[in-house]
Parts: sequence; structure tokens; C-alpha cells
Amino acid sequence: MTHLVSRRPFLLGAATLPAALLLGGCIGRPYYHENPAQKAFLDGLQALARPALSSSNPLQVEEAATQSLALSNKVGAFNDWQGVLRIVEGNAQNVAVTIEIGPGVMLYAFNDWTLGVVSTVTDFFSRSRNAAPPGLSDPAVAALKTLKLGQRVALTGRMGEIAGSGLFDLSRFLGKTDAEHRQFLQAPRFVARIDTLTVPTPKK
Repeated sequence: MTHLVSRRPFLLGAATLPAALLLGGCIGRPYYHENPAQKAFLDGLQALARPALSSSNPLQVEEAATQSLALSNKVGAFNDWQGVLRIVEGNAQNVAVTIEIGPGVMLYAFNDWTLGVVSTVTDFFSRSRNAAPPGLSDPAVAALKTLKLGQRVALTGRMGEIAGSGLFDLSRFLGKTDAEHRQFLQAPRFVARIDTLTVPTPKK
């Protein structure tokens, strides 16, 4: 849905990154399996996506995408999830970050609507913009200044919440094609509020 977003898809993920399995210095159990709640969320997404993508049925694909969004809504607050810092955009005042929390599964947080939505859609949400982000707390922004792209991070926050809003899903307003639903299932991307970003403590 690249025509609706600035620089890259908003809720549709980038290409799946198999190399994520090897990042973060993990030996044995992958980093995204260290937190049981995070693993359960990722397992749930996979359980929805696999049968839908192999069905060749656009209705099943659409339903799986809808259920994936519902699953993210159920997560609510999360604590001590693990991820890899993929993208940092903007500046200290208007920053946007993308963090990979599983193979091809991204969390996206931003502190300015213009980093997530282009002008053709911005007016549609003009009333909401007054209650816009921060989607990243001040401590999270400060931590970003000390981190490197590709670095493993631990994060806390709330899924789908930016300044009290619900999951910001353009598909609920504008619809998506079967191809876009498939892309979402293959590489889902979710909005989140991020309260803390730290270098994870090694597990014993």
C-alpha cells in the first residue's frame, strides 16, 4: 500500500529477513523466543498466516489478516520483548523507528503523523492529529541516540497504542487488495507505543 505512506509501507512489512534468525548473537533459542508472551504472539501470527497463504482463497487470506490485527489488539501492554533495531527516521523531535520482533514481523512507532501518513490521508485524520503521538517516550528517544542499527534491544510498551488511539490500521477505512493482505501476512507490521528501549541483559 505504498501509495498511502511516506517512504515505506505503514502497516505492511518490508521483505522477510531470514538473516534475523542469526542476529543478536543468539546461540540455540532465538532471541524472539526468550519471552513467552512474545513467542505466543509470533506463533499465533504464524498459525493464522500459514493455512491462509497456502489456500489460494482471497477470502481466507483477508480473514487471516483481520484476525492477525485482532490478535495484536489482545496483546495490550508488553514487557521485556526482544527485537532488532532496523530503521530510525526523522530527528529527535519527530522520530520514527522500526523494530523487528520476529522473522519479518515489525513494530513501528513514531512521534509525528507525517512520518507515517502522506498528505492525501492526513486530512482524513486531522481531528486525530491533535491527539497525535508520542509513540515513543522521552527515555526511549534518548536511548535511541546510543543504539546502532542492527543492534538487539529489549523494549516495553503497548501494542497498537499511540497517544491513546487504537490500532492505526488504514485497511479499516480504505480497504486492501488480496495482494496487500498476502504481503501483510508474509511480513506483518504493527503500530506500537514504545516506553523503554534498553540493551538486553544476557540470559543465564
